[in-house]
Amino acid sequence: MKTIFLAAGSSSRMEPISDKNFLEFLGKPLLLHLLKNAHKAGCTDFIIVTNPDNHAPVKTLCAENNFLNNAQVTNQPRLEEGMAGGILAGLEFVKDEEAVLIHNGNDYVETDIINEVIKQANAHDGALLAQRRATYFPGGYLEIGKNGAIQSIIEKPGEGNEPSDLVNIVVHGFNNAGDLKQALMTAKSTQDDVYEVALDALFKTKTFKAVEYNGVWQAIKYPWHVLEMMDVLLEQSDSFISPDAEIAENATIKGEHVVIEAGARVFENAVINGPAYIGTNAIVGNNALVRNSIIGTNSVVGYNTEVARSWLGKEVSSHMAYIGDSVVADKVNFGAFSCTANLRLDKKSVRVKIKEDLIDSNHLKLGAIVGYGTQIGIGAKLMPGCKTPVQTLVRPGEIWS
Repeated sequence: MKTIFLAAGSSSRMEPISDKNFLEFLGKPLLLHLLKNAHKAGCTDFIIVTNPDNHAPVKTLCAENNFLNNAQVTNQPRLEEGMAGGILAGLEFVKDEEAVLIHNGNDYVETDIINEVIKQANAHDGALLAQRRATYFPGGYLEIGKNGAIQSIIEKPGEGNEPSDLVNIVVHGFNNAGDLKQALMTAKSTQDDVYEVALDALFKTKTFKAVEYNGVWQAIKYPWHVLEMMDVLLEQSDSFISPDAEIAENATIKGEHVVIEAGARVFENAVINGPAYIGTNAIVGNNALVRNSIIGTNSVVGYNTEVARSWLGKEVSSHMAYIGDSVVADKVNFGAFSCTANLRLDKKSVRVKIKEDLIDSNHLKLGAIVGYGTQIGIGAKLMPGCKTPVQTLVRPGEIWS
């Protein structure tokens, strides 16, 4: 069974964070983590669909990893065609009579369930992964018939209009790629749901099984999902301290899932409380505290700084700062006494502006989403859920909301 990995999305909902496929967790891009996960499930024949911006990095990624040496990397020619266009681009490398697995490029699920989707797809015309959700999720919902087969899929029905509590997860198996290709080529819609319209047509003539899944499912759709993915991947890591890291005798390393890479330096009286990742050549300064966080390559957690439940990219620096529940892109500087506020005074969940809408993150604690190259002056304060565009200057003492 060939596997189409969809990595062509524009990540527009992630602004000011760039391509989510290449966000680094534990020193490796998300896309590589997910490809390795699928490979463990037995997927070997990969087709990776990219956009013009990440095509070259994906090619390089494949060249650097032996299990991807034979992967096909192709551009989606028209990004406005959404998921349907990406799948059609991938299907160019699949014969009509071949089986195919469709895997969303930023969804993490456990390897065993990928195996089960493949198994059920082989036993029927196809299979879709699904999870029961108690609260509304802005995705596709499945309607199941009395015989257990999928009857229909409704994309974003709106809260209160769900046909069931089964939410679609894009790990989909098809016994015959030609059937999928034909359905996609004939599907029409004025919404961004051509793929779902094609699936709905297939369900009327073919037998598709919903594979219910109760395990970990994590996608990155909005910026705060970076923190949720971080938690998932940190929990899977084995504790490791490189022999080439320098750890002061009176520094404290405690808890599980602590990884400290080569060239990292942890100074006197610093505390690292796992799960935590300290990247290559990163510094954790005197009296600093890092807990439940990722610190990227060449970053500096300076003197008296606390980083809590946050994801920091490469070459981020700080000095006597507080960074809590935040997503921080590369080359950001936090001046002395700057901080990210992460809790509303009314204790309500934090909302974030995504394009023109205010979206509830469902996080009671959420700090800032800080764009690449932002410079944050001394004493500046970033309010819960605020975003700073790329290369922003936050002036000393300024309150950014």
